[in-house]
Amino acid sequence: MSGSIIDAPPQPRPRTIGVVWLLYFAVGILSGILIKGILVKGDAAATAQNILAHQSLFQAATSIDIVANAIYLALTALLYEFFRPVNRTYALIAAVFSLAGCIVQIMADLLRLAGPVMLGDTQLAAAFTAPQLQSATLLGLTLFSRAYFISYPLFALFELAIGFLILQSALPRWLGVWWLVSGTAGLLFLWPPLGTPLRAYIIAINLAELALPILLVIKGGDATRWQRHSAP
Repeated sequence: MSGSIIDAPPQPRPRTIGVVWLLYFAVGILSGILIKGILVKGDAAATAQNILAHQSLFQAATSIDIVANAIYLALTALLYEFFRPVNRTYALIAAVFSLAGCIVQIMADLLRLAGPVMLGDTQLAAAFTAPQLQSATLLGLTLFSRAYFISYPLFALFELAIGFLILQSALPRWLGVWWLVSGTAGLLFLWPPLGTPLRAYIIAINLAELALPILLVIKGGDATRWQRHSAP
């Protein structure tokens, strides 16, 4: 009896996964709201001034973004356990790509802090001229943006793996197809000159990631209900 319990650990509840997923979206949106207006595209001087004037807000936005990634890491573990009975290999592949994407985004957030650290430290600020500090701030933000672009194809591969898992489960097949299309579109970021102009369309397609947690929250139920193969 004890051996069977060890071999079959409790599965995460679908509604729990959905709530954690929606919490991630809420935290990520909050980070974006806090930083909105501080960054002035193409104007390093204005951006540096805004960051210096709102250092606490900028720090909070960055910290909250890191928290959002931490939530997604927890979500990755929940999804692995949820989809493992469906196909362990694909579940592991999805977890690895999600983990890699989160690590890249966390590193990007740390790079974004380089400018505020230099601007806020009197000793560092005294060692550089104003244009140098502005350039350093712009460099940190540029590296942040480039690193985030690197994370997009990683999460696209995560979406492709989840899409295959959805098709093999009892979840709606249209949702699996949507995830596959979204993941394929996300791979366009492998070539920034192609992916960047289409970013708005890719983000719209990526709403597939919002549809799944909403479904899990609304439908809920036992995990085995969704893990059951659709095919006889």
